[in-house]
Amino acid sequence: MIKKTGNRKIWNEFIDFLKYDKKMKENTMLSYERDINAFLDYCKEDGVEAFCDTTVMFEKYMEDLKNAGKSASTVSRNIASLRSFFRFLRDRGYTEVNPTHGMKYAKKQASEDRSEILTTDEIDSLISAANGDSFKALRDKAIIETLYACGLKVSELINLKTDDLFLNDGYIKIESAGSSRYVPIYKGASKAVRNYIAKGRCQVTGDKKNTFLFLNRDGKPVTRQGLWKILKTYGEKACIKKEVTPHLIRRSMAVHLVENGAGIFDVKDILGHKNITLTKNYVKDFKPSVISAYVKAHPKA
Repeated sequence: MIKKTGNRKIWNEFIDFLKYDKKMKENTMLSYERDINAFLDYCKEDGVEAFCDTTVMFEKYMEDLKNAGKSASTVSRNIASLRSFFRFLRDRGYTEVNPTHGMKYAKKQASEDRSEILTTDEIDSLISAANGDSFKALRDKAIIETLYACGLKVSELINLKTDDLFLNDGYIKIESAGSSRYVPIYKGASKAVRNYIAKGRCQVTGDKKNTFLFLNRDGKPVTRQGLWKILKTYGEKACIKKEVTPHLIRRSMAVHLVENGAGIFDVKDILGHKNITLTKNYVKDFKPSVISAYVKAHPKA
């Protein structure tokens, strides 16, 4: 809920608009809420209220996002979120000004961002940043290791169950979109998960019916927002200048596999892609060795 507007009715109307008029998925709606609240917080710090409906304020916010090192895709997503919100406010008569009018998406810049991945050294630093014996450290290290080992999506990671683990056999089972796939997990990641289960997870739940693997301190499943905060925290702790996200780790894992000789079709199956085109797009902007591996693997290349 956007508390900064001081009007739950308006927010509920906006949610209904996204859900029923725009047919928007829940995950996208959550992203919109996060972006809008961040902007309203930013405005409040400058003493600007009333939906912050000034073009100057909006442009200043976008510039600050860029100066803070946010990726072009993140800036573009913020523009989309706020544009939709202010159009709604204007159309419903809640404001007369749409500060997002004329603001263009950084499409070319976003395209360039697709070539950004984490190096293996940065991955090591990220994992090392989560070292420790506390519940949080044990859990977070297991999360980072699992993301990188298996190239999971956010939804796949937070919905992972203890019943999906086959660590003795070196793989985990992923349930996604009504289908299952089996993904290898390396020994270091298996060890991190075992340590978390044995020393961390047991601290927050003893309920055998609670089979979610990654839990918060209340014994509830880690949320999508919670996962993003975890990665942001360790990204900063590891002094990584890139915006560390689940998708960046997933893409990095895919590229590292291909760079080290994995077949492109094997990577496709690990990631759960429906067709090879998406997997190809994951790696096409990288080193010549990656393209070479693809050319050798693809019968039509």
